[in-house]
Amino acid sequence: MTKQTQTATKKAASRRPTCKHCKVRFTTTIKDKIYCSRTCKDKSLAVSRRKDPLEKAMKCAFFYYLARECSRAGTLEILRGHTVETLSALHSLYKANMRYNGYGDRNDYELSHISPVSGVNTLGLLFADNLVSAPKSLNRAHGTKHFGHGMSISRATLNTKHAVDKENEKESAIVQRVLAFLGKTVVLETIKACKMKPTQRCQLTQWIVNHYDESNAEHVAALPDIDALEDMKTKQLQAVKTLMTGKESSFMLCEAARVEHVMSRELSRLSLVRPKLEVYAYAFEDALTTQAGHSLFTTHHAQMLFDVLHGKSIEVMGDTLQMVIAENTLYKHISHVHGWAQATDMSMAAYKALVSAPVTAAVQEVELIVDSRGNINPLECHEYYSQIPF
Repeated sequence: MTKQTQTATKKAASRRPTCKHCKVRFTTTIKDKIYCSRTCKDKSLAVSRRKDPLEKAMKCAFFYYLARECSRAGTLEILRGHTVETLSALHSLYKANMRYNGYGDRNDYELSHISPVSGVNTLGLLFADNLVSAPKSLNRAHGTKHFGHGMSISRATLNTKHAVDKENEKESAIVQRVLAFLGKTVVLETIKACKMKPTQRCQLTQWIVNHYDESNAEHVAALPDIDALEDMKTKQLQAVKTLMTGKESSFMLCEAARVEHVMSRELSRLSLVRPKLEVYAYAFEDALTTQAGHSLFTTHHAQMLFDVLHGKSIEVMGDTLQMVIAENTLYKHISHVHGWAQATDMSMAAYKALVSAPVTAAVQEVELIVDSRGNINPLECHEYYSQIPF
């Protein structure tokens, strides 16, 4: 007879720990359980994964633009006095300039300072009211000239603690200093107001990190060393993603905007700051609508508008602006040759010169004869006076 031995099974002792998330006591037999439910565990992990909201700003191209401008100026104080409203206006201009450049590799337009950032006694500020989206060639030729207007501060008021050493400071470190200088509240509210998103480079980097598999030969062939991500450009990252997914990425190439349209928009924008520009902005915009497929705009016109946008006064440039508007207003002149009507496209300025030519010639001839003979009868001078109009 076999003796059966019964082994007594110990019952696990129950515990009543406090949930780490909701702080409510619960009963469990599991010795290392710290959450009362899966819901509390997920919520607690979500909180631990929550990042500093300023990290989003570290991934926005706009703040890297601010950092580059501060590096060029040698100080953070070109941002002095910014609010959510002024920073949002600067972001709008920054985006518009990108659009004018076709969102691509082209760099036809730059944000040019009205009051120069490298003035002798003053420092031009990085505000939308002190910037103009202008052709790169005109901006480079303009140098540090200042015609008036714009926004600046005295160099005597600069604080050395806000100085930027572009030789020794990394761009990411300057971005962090920019965010601290502007203030957390202003930065976060601006991100929200402008609906800023991470740069394409940041998005691509994050995607590659999340999907990279060292055991996948295709992934390793596309990117042998994942540590090289930090030094790769956007196009290189896009190529890596394409190789990893095996799908070609499609994109549309946008053309750069026409100079006359950019300057028309800038004239309208700055008329809010300089009300005397408003009537000329409206007239120039109206003139451009007459040029359907036939541009009358020249580099000379661009230079004149560039000077006005950069502060030259209307008292000095008013007549020049009227000339630019007239020369950009397309007029269809109808003439009759041998009984046939003939239409000719010309500017309004050219048409006025055409119709005033006989009068001008007559007046000049009369003045010439008066100079040589004294008082004369104008009927004897020129065929223009051959018929009395009454």
